[in-house]
Amino acid sequence: MTKYLFFIALLLLSGKICAQTVCLTEAQHSAMAKKLAKEYTLVDQIVDPGFRTRKPGFRTEDDMEPGEKKRLELNNQFGRDINQALKQANILQDTTCYLMVSLYANPDGSVNRVYYRFGFDITRLRSDSMAIARLKNRVDPVLCQWFSTYHFPIAGDKPYLFSSSLAIGKLPSKRKLRRGPGILTTIAEAEKTARPDTVRHLVLNTLELTEVPEVIYRFPNLEILDLSTNNISVISEKVFTIPKLSQLNVSGNPLGNEGLQGSRNKHLKILNIQSTKITAIPKSVAKNRRLESLWVGRNDFSGGLTTAPLRRMRRLKDLNLYEAKLNEIPNAIRRLKRLEVLDLYHNNLRVLPERLCKLKRLQQLAISNNKLNELPRNLGRLRKLQVLYTHHNFLGNLPASFQKLYYLRILGISHNVFRTIPDPVMSLPYLEELDLSHNRLTDLPTNLTQLHTLKRLYVRGNPVSEDKTVSSSLIKELENNKTEVYY
Repeated sequence: MTKYLFFIALLLLSGKICAQTVCLTEAQHSAMAKKLAKEYTLVDQIVDPGFRTRKPGFRTEDDMEPGEKKRLELNNQFGRDINQALKQANILQDTTCYLMVSLYANPDGSVNRVYYRFGFDITRLRSDSMAIARLKNRVDPVLCQWFSTYHFPIAGDKPYLFSSSLAIGKLPSKRKLRRGPGILTTIAEAEKTARPDTVRHLVLNTLELTEVPEVIYRFPNLEILDLSTNNISVISEKVFTIPKLSQLNVSGNPLGNEGLQGSRNKHLKILNIQSTKITAIPKSVAKNRRLESLWVGRNDFSGGLTTAPLRRMRRLKDLNLYEAKLNEIPNAIRRLKRLEVLDLYHNNLRVLPERLCKLKRLQQLAISNNKLNELPRNLGRLRKLQVLYTHHNFLGNLPASFQKLYYLRILGISHNVFRTIPDPVMSLPYLEELDLSHNRLTDLPTNLTQLHTLKRLYVRGNPVSEDKTVSSSLIKELENNKTEVYY
């Protein structure tokens, strides 16, 4: 019996029985690091197989590949989870410090082993080792227990390693606030003000609200209401009865398809319902008959988009469908005849319908980061178009009708597969900015100098720039015409 108990104890000490996560000391981790590296696959290889071959350098989230975005999402989610645990335990509410974590997970995401160490308190501790030791003594009991119950949100067929460096504790506010007369930014300010009639702009974003606060109805002259990035599930009809409300931002709230309960009005002009977990444009949107700008991006419209709620909105000028998981654009888009700005960035579009060209008032069209290999044949019918962004697609030519885009000022066709500058571009009399970066251009035509209004030309990332075969005389002539050339 004694031998049996001794054997069980040895197994527990060696980590073979994983009833509870093993929190490694620095010495233990140093001794085991090489062995663990062979047993655990990097989580990067699971979610982003191309990470080793990708060129180094800073990229914005818009320019990241799907694997990079996934890694960023995992890191952000891990940070939120660990900070939520510390908040619930009422620890580090007055301190901000860095935490470096190496998390060794089982295939199902449960944590087998974990090593973590503290950096310094970025507000006052600096590199004070005694202060860091005191921090560790406060946090260790909670953190180690939390890792024993935590499941990392990746499942696979192999154990894996996730490493992260993040700030924990009292994090700086991410609120983006405007200041000035008539602007209030907290519930307390809204409740205390003695002159509600002077308030025009109420900013209550990122406050962890779970419902619309009643205090907003104090302000008869309220024009702009920002309730974004909270945990509100219902925006009631009462909100839309605020008599002078012209702008409403409820993005980043878990509304779902039934959470927006609008009422008929003639005053709301701008509505932002991005990132609200909707899969269809809410029918209640149609009750805002004077709406001019509607942002519904960062939602999931992969099941199809119906524009039916928008058909009677005869004043709609701006429609934002950024990162909406769209696979196609319905032909009914042609009915939005007053549309001036259409944003289709970051979707899964392979084809644009010809009926898109019926939007005769369109001035700005953004169709970048899709899967397009051609543009509509009748694109030239968009005679009022001034700005066109088509970068990060698979375009190698432009339709002949393109030369009819008489008023086009900005053309972004970078990150495509153009081998030559399309002829129709040379016929654009008011073109001010042309971005041809990261294509397959091997030469720049001399007639570029005929674009007399051109102020900026981008040709970086092409063979002609990488091989340094750009004609110096052409560059000089362009610069003499006051065209800035980036190559």
